[in-house]
Formats: sequence, structure tokens, C-alpha cells
Amino acid sequence: MGFSSVRPALERVLVKLGGGTRRPDEPPLVPARLPFLGHALAYGRDPGALFRACQRTHGDVFTLLIAGQRMHFVLDPHCYADVLKASDQLSFGPITEVYSTRAFGHAPSASFGLDPDTFHGLYNELLKGPALGPLTARTHARVQVHLGAVGSAQWQHDDLYAFLRRHVFAINMETLFGDGAPAPDSEAAFKTLDDAFPLLIAGVPARLLPGAVAARERLVAAIDIERPDASAFVTGRDAVFLPRADRHYRNHVQLAGLWAGVTNTLPATFWTLYHLLRDPVARAAVLAELRAVDGDLALPATLKQMPLCNSSVMEALRLSSSSLLIRQVMRPFTLTLGNGQSYALREGDRVCLAPELNHTDPELFPEPGRFRFDRFVGTDGPAQFFKRGKRVPLALMPFGAGISMCPGRFLASNEVVQIVAYMLLHLDPELLPHEPPALDRRRGGLGILPPTTDPPFRYRRV
Repeated sequence: MGFSSVRPALERVLVKLGGGTRRPDEPPLVPARLPFLGHALAYGRDPGALFRACQRTHGDVFTLLIAGQRMHFVLDPHCYADVLKASDQLSFGPITEVYSTRAFGHAPSASFGLDPDTFHGLYNELLKGPALGPLTARTHARVQVHLGAVGSAQWQHDDLYAFLRRHVFAINMETLFGDGAPAPDSEAAFKTLDDAFPLLIAGVPARLLPGAVAARERLVAAIDIERPDASAFVTGRDAVFLPRADRHYRNHVQLAGLWAGVTNTLPATFWTLYHLLRDPVARAAVLAELRAVDGDLALPATLKQMPLCNSSVMEALRLSSSSLLIRQVMRPFTLTLGNGQSYALREGDRVCLAPELNHTDPELFPEPGRFRFDRFVGTDGPAQFFKRGKRVPLALMPFGAGISMCPGRFLASNEVVQIVAYMLLHLDPELLPHEPPALDRRRGGLGILPPTTDPPFRYRRV
């Protein structure tokens, strides 16, 4: 009697320390290298390399222990839809809520009667469809203001990533919160918070990370000022938050929205522009397309009619994206995949998709390490991609997929195109001699990876 009451607690400890014992019909359990940490160190160094090594030994479905959490990886792209369709048993809401409270310092949404799963529908309403046009136009206006204020007939020198970080941050903050929203130290504060983000979501307290708390509060102070030209995205969220939550919650959740708008748009813009500047043929083709545009770049409809420019963005995302799609198992169930295999999953486990492996698969994308600016342009519409003779509908997944697909993906893509267009048409950028930067793998699984080094460049106004 006494042992039976202790057994569940003992089992939980064993799961945390080593992943527990593999039960019948569960995925293969890769032996943990270290107690509790499991494969966390290898994951932190290079998740893609870890997944490929496990795939060679255990196949397309296996289980890793990462920082006390059992995580089941499904790597066959033909089975992705089976995971995404199991939305009744697999949820992303609890995971995003944990990450948000840790990184942005707000109380749990449930304490105010707010359900994180409902936020996604709200964001879709405020970032897509009819809402996309005004936000895209507002972004275009801020691009004109901020990039229009730099450059002269003489060459100016800077580092490309630092240059873009200043402007992408200011453009996004003013698009969302209104003109003059960034305080003088806002961009530096954002960099401090963003650099700390991987450790924050891993559970390291903000007070233990130098400057993280102060940076968060400096950004919150700027966000707390209401401006008459704030976007409908901000005011629409306020209409939901303020009647039910306190001001502290509102400010810190709005900070999460700012972070989401900058952290992936910045490296996506960098890599798109960087690859175009290194490829004279691609640059000339995209520049010719931009000069031939018949329409206003402030309009989403115009931006959609630029296949080479949009393909260049998608190709840059393919080469730099390291997103990880994670779902939490809400109750025990059996996951059945399209290949006929079934796996028993425990409540509290997580199921993960790793699209980065598809992005570098030579069967899906020949010459996967090469930037091919027209890769996503087909002879009759968008290009199609195949593996083992069967079309893969989710070959490129930089923005996630299913119900958790990033609702701001259209706005982000439009912004990248608008900034790249302005740079090429008006600032004549040129890279200076440098060692090509690698991808910063320390942010693996979190989206678009930034460069490890910042290449110098020069620009002058055309």
C-alpha cells in the first residue's frame, strides 16, 4: 500500500532524470546522456545535427529527454499533417503561455480568465484579411521615413545587420505603437532582451541575466504610452486585455507582440538582402522586377505580384530557418501516422516537428546549400516539391503550420519585401570584403537564425 502510493512520484522522478522506461508501442527512447539534461547540450549546439544522428539510428520517430522533458520527434514530412490534425489531443497553448510568462514577465493569462488558445484567433483577425492592408501601408510609410533619412551621394559605411536592426526595430515599433514610440534606448534594450530570450524560456530567472529585467522595463515604459496613431493590432488587443486584466499584464503582453514582430523579421530581412548582394544575377533580376512593378508597394496586392522578390525571401528563409513546431500531449492517446505506424503517447509529453531537416533535404531541394532566388517560382504558379515521388505540401515551414502558424507571416513577408525594395532601388548597397557569416545555432528551434558575424557594407543614395 505504501509503495503503491509512492510509485507515481518515483516514476515522475525517473522520467525527469532519464526519460523513464520505454513502454509498449511508444517511440524508441534515445538513451539520455546526462541526468535531467539528457540531450540538452547537443540540442543547444546544433539541433539539426542531433536530429539527423538520431534519425540514422532510430528512424523518423524517436524520443529525446531535453531538460527533464520527454519530446517525441516526427521527421517524415509525409506524416506532418497527421500530427497537425490531432489538435484535440495536441495543443500549443500551454507551451506558448509558459514561454511568454518566462520571457516577458506577465502573470499567467488564466489568472485573468483569459485563454491563451483564444489569442490565436484574435491575432488572425487583427493581422490578416482586411486588417493586413492598413498595417502593410503603415509599414511602408515607416520604411519611407526611416530609410529615407539615411544616405547621401557619398558612400556611407556600416555593418549590415546592425544597420538593419536599428531600422527594422524602429519601423516595427512605430507601425504598432505609433510615431515616436521608440525611446532613445529602446533598440539597445530590445537587443538585450532578445539576446536573453533563449535562456529566459528555458527557465533561467530574468534577475540572473545581466540587464534583462531593466531592458524589459525600459521597453514596457515606452509601450505604456498610448498614442492616437497606434495600430488596430494594439488597440484591438487592448480592447480584450484592459477590461479583464491589469495594466502590468497589458504592457508585458504587448511587449510580446513587439518581440514577435521584430525577432524573425530582422534576420529574414538580413539574409534576403545579403544573398541578393552576393549574387549579381539574382540582384539584377529582382531589381528589374521591382522597377517594372505596376502598383503601389504599400498595397498587399502589389507585393503578391512580385514572384522573383517573394521567391528570394522564401529561399532566404529556407536557408536560415530553424523553427521547431511543438505540441503538448493533453491526455494519453495513440498517434496514428499516414505510413501505418502508431505510437502511444503520455500526457505531458511533447510532440515536435523539425522542418529544418526538410529545408536542407537534397531530395526536396536540390543543391540545398545554394541560394537559388527563383527556386519557388514554378512554370505555372508556385513550385511544387516531392519526396519519394510524392508531393510534400509543407516543404517550407519557416512560420510553423496548422493552428499555430504565425498569424503575422503576411505582414512580416511584406515588410521584408518593402525594406529590400527600398534598399535596392534607393540606397545602392554593396558588401565589403568579409568572411561569410554562419548561422547562429544557439537560437536553434526559435525561428530565423541571425548571423554569427556582421558583414560590413557601404551604401549611397541613388
